[in-house]
Amino acid sequence: MESKSAKWEQAAHYMAWLGGVLTALTPFVRAWSLGFGGTPQPVRLWPGNFLVELIIGGVLAMAGGTLGGYGWARRHGGRRAALILLGWGLAGVLGWLAQPVYWAGVAAGVGVLGVAGVRALWGQWRGWVRAPGIPWNGVLFGLLLLLSVASDCVVLGQPKGGGAGIVGLVLSRGLTQVVLVSVAWYGLQQFWRWSPAGTRWLGGLALGVALVTLGAEIGMRKLWGKGLVLFVAELTVGGKFDLLRVLEGGGVRISMTPLLGIAAVLVVVAGLLVGTARLSRRLDLRLRPWTLLVVAAAAWLLLLAEQSSEGLWNSRVGRWWQRRSCIIHLSPGECAPGLASFVVQFREPERPAALTVTRRPDVFMFVVETLRGDAVRPDIMPFLSQWRDSECQPMLESRAATNATHLSWYALLSGKPSVFWEQDRQAQRPAPLLALLHGAGYRNEVRSSAIFNYAEMDTTNFGHGEATDVLLSLTPDNPEWPAGISERDLHVLDLWRRSVLTEKAGGNFHLVAVESPHYPYNWAADFTPPFADFANSSWFPAHPNAQDTQRVRHRYWNSLAWVDTLLRQYIGFLQAQGRYDDAMIVITGDHGEEMQEHGVWFHTSGLTTEQTAVPVVVKWPKAMGRGLPVAQASHLDIMPSILEALGCPESQWHGLAGHSLRQAGEPTVLVMTHYASLNGEGMLWRRKGYEAAFAWDKFWVPGVPSQLWLERLSGPQGNLEFPSAHAAEAALHEYFPDAISRWFVKFE
Repeated sequence: MESKSAKWEQAAHYMAWLGGVLTALTPFVRAWSLGFGGTPQPVRLWPGNFLVELIIGGVLAMAGGTLGGYGWARRHGGRRAALILLGWGLAGVLGWLAQPVYWAGVAAGVGVLGVAGVRALWGQWRGWVRAPGIPWNGVLFGLLLLLSVASDCVVLGQPKGGGAGIVGLVLSRGLTQVVLVSVAWYGLQQFWRWSPAGTRWLGGLALGVALVTLGAEIGMRKLWGKGLVLFVAELTVGGKFDLLRVLEGGGVRISMTPLLGIAAVLVVVAGLLVGTARLSRRLDLRLRPWTLLVVAAAAWLLLLAEQSSEGLWNSRVGRWWQRRSCIIHLSPGECAPGLASFVVQFREPERPAALTVTRRPDVFMFVVETLRGDAVRPDIMPFLSQWRDSECQPMLESRAATNATHLSWYALLSGKPSVFWEQDRQAQRPAPLLALLHGAGYRNEVRSSAIFNYAEMDTTNFGHGEATDVLLSLTPDNPEWPAGISERDLHVLDLWRRSVLTEKAGGNFHLVAVESPHYPYNWAADFTPPFADFANSSWFPAHPNAQDTQRVRHRYWNSLAWVDTLLRQYIGFLQAQGRYDDAMIVITGDHGEEMQEHGVWFHTSGLTTEQTAVPVVVKWPKAMGRGLPVAQASHLDIMPSILEALGCPESQWHGLAGHSLRQAGEPTVLVMTHYASLNGEGMLWRRKGYEAAFAWDKFWVPGVPSQLWLERLSGPQGNLEFPSAHAAEAALHEYFPDAISRWFVKFE
């Protein structure tokens, strides 16, 4: 039977271990910032991204537990010291310790452990070096290293800088991951060595999480163009991760299929952990733990040498592609970003206090979810294509303001680039268009068959309902709402009809969201789809052949064909009720959709043509005519166009980011996002066949950047090359003469 003393020793070990965990987590839990290089760096690098926070918190906890367990072992039986450490950790996480006191205590504790460690090493270094290797799971180590390198090298599908750029990226990322994986494995071994027996399973859990994260990162980047880390970041709004809300917003239901898939992944991961351990034992793989540190040091020295030499054989483009393709870099120094870099200050359009309205047409706007511009053609959407070509202003090209639903709605209703979305999300007030129309006496009615309270679309665009007379969106528990998303679109149509019948003509703004084309692309049960050979499953293949892709495309087209029948009913109703001629009607899509044109599905993975080219269809009031042909239009042009239709003087809308579609000339079109991980391009300027692509640091984090760099400038003949940054800047002024003055206060 275990003695009472032994039980106390075991309890002391647990207390010391837990005290170390809590002490290490204190800066993380208290959200402290550490001053390195004069700039405070937050310990919580990405608040709300639970995956990043899990990794950081897990590393800190395991490091603290290891040190706590080591301290207990070096002073075996130190119950009082264990209690003191536990109390110190509790006081830290509860906020009872001021930062100077906390750091002084940590420095003293680490100093004591360091002295003890040096003494132990000095007395035992010969035996430590010559000690026989211990069994280790070298197979799993190799697998983790392989997955880590593969995760970094997924970007090889879109190389830049030629062969030298590819060689540089593979070498640098291979050496970087050798350092990271070796150090991590050494730390894991120390955790297993010094932690209480009942906590060592956490090391296996960490390995399982690493396998899942790396596998998902690679698979999702290949399938979707974005990895797991950025995917989680994109579901984080206001520091909150809300996957279920986003799925509800898109009409996607949780079913047993994905749950079974998750269970299968867990079984596979468990099998890998057990299987690699058994294989390593069969191969009798052994390792002296200190050799991991030697390998890491050697790899780091080689990395420094490789990075120092790249200036001789790798181009600026290749070196920059390497630096910005991966987040973690272990070599000092930076290469010049992009073709040219700029310190900037974005110009935020002023919010007009009130409108001077001389006309009061009804305005009907329909935002169709996931509507690609090239799908508006007679064999898919016969009504919309015919109506566009015969009744509406001719548009040669049109773009969404961005590639994500909530950002597009923001740009449509605010007239601002989506870069200002985060600050207006926090303001929680009605969007300028709604507020101005409401102030001018318009009745504003907004309806959607999906929910508005994901990504905080509701409070960002509508505030708390101050400027909307009707704000209707899906409430899943309401029995009036049908089950299917297409049936809900019909329900919204019916409610809209009833409202139009009860109101007087003039002075009404109706905004309707049509949600059926959201993934997995829906249509009503009684609709006969025009394309019979379509994908029945909502799970799209990761490596599709041409037939797979065409079947998914047919499913998407069938959904749009169904939406075309809805739009016919909307427009036909206005015509039948005598509400058509004097009304302004706008139909657009919030964004497009990729169908493997660049190797991925869906949207929010880049500012590609497939994701951002959407129809902007405008029918003006009859008295204003159809309007002259427009070479380029965008979401940002819709708000100023509506204000012109109301007869507002130009001074009330000329400061917006877009322009009225009745204005002469060919201004530059702006497209930007913080959802663009595929090629790292967060902002595009487009004009007369030329396109400038920009990026900035951590473009995936919402906010207004103060530094940009030019990633690419292309023209009708392809990418342009420049001998210097000054030449690239001069080309921007030449090809986009209006862009800087319209969108920036400073661009240097």
